[in-house]
Amino acid sequence: MTVPRTDYHIHTHYLGCANSTMTLPEIIRECQNAGVNSLAITDHLNSLEQLPLHLKIRQELEKMEAEVEVFFGVELNFTGCDGKFVYSEELRQQAGFQFAIGGIHTTYLQEYDLEKLVDIQHRHHLKTCADPAVSVLVHPYWFGQGEFDRNHWPWFDSMKAVPVSYIRELGQVARETQTAIEINASANLCNPRYSSSYVEEYLEFLAILNEEKVCFSLSSDAHSLDKLKTIEASWQAAEKLKIPPERIWRPACQSFVRKKRYRQEN
Repeated sequence: MTVPRTDYHIHTHYLGCANSTMTLPEIIRECQNAGVNSLAITDHLNSLEQLPLHLKIRQELEKMEAEVEVFFGVELNFTGCDGKFVYSEELRQQAGFQFAIGGIHTTYLQEYDLEKLVDIQHRHHLKTCADPAVSVLVHPYWFGQGEFDRNHWPWFDSMKAVPVSYIRELGQVARETQTAIEINASANLCNPRYSSSYVEEYLEFLAILNEEKVCFSLSSDAHSLDKLKTIEASWQAAEKLKIPPERIWRPACQSFVRKKRYRQEN
């Protein structure tokens, strides 16, 4: 079984989330070197103030040609606990986004409570899947360690805290809503903050979702050029789980960037 060599979650330097190495030409070049044949630019849209920066990305992409498919997407985050995404069909058309990925990016806890933490994550995962504007649920059960360190909380380093019933429910809802679940290399599989046991447990989490016959999106979630190569871990996970190619998600549109054409020399 051949897993599609895709990477549909990549950040750029434009919004300051990724570092200065993440220019569009360098991203495309490095992806090609890594064997990626279809990729997407998906910077954050957490507020409307960020929209002009996305328009600059679009303008640069419109001028480019590439040997691989390049799509123009966006990553959404909730405005608050049980809040909404800063997104609408009108905004999508205005910005030219081809699709949106999204999910929860914090704990929304005031005091540490592991059961409550998992409940909040699960609730927002289901809420993401229920949003018809979102095609992919990003990095389920990823956490930024800074939030835990600042509050002196125990680090979340085991998927055993997540009930199997939650995983099954997420899989069923994702399948029914046709929302892809992301297999995120940088955030979950290759994150040095997580132990090897966490990674094994995370693969078990993905295996249960696979039993529910969900679609998966493969991504590096790279914020620097050296992280683009982590996409191989996502591909390897898909191969290990024996996910059929028809359940590997891809955008339902044409590449945003023109195909590079070569002149024949006589």
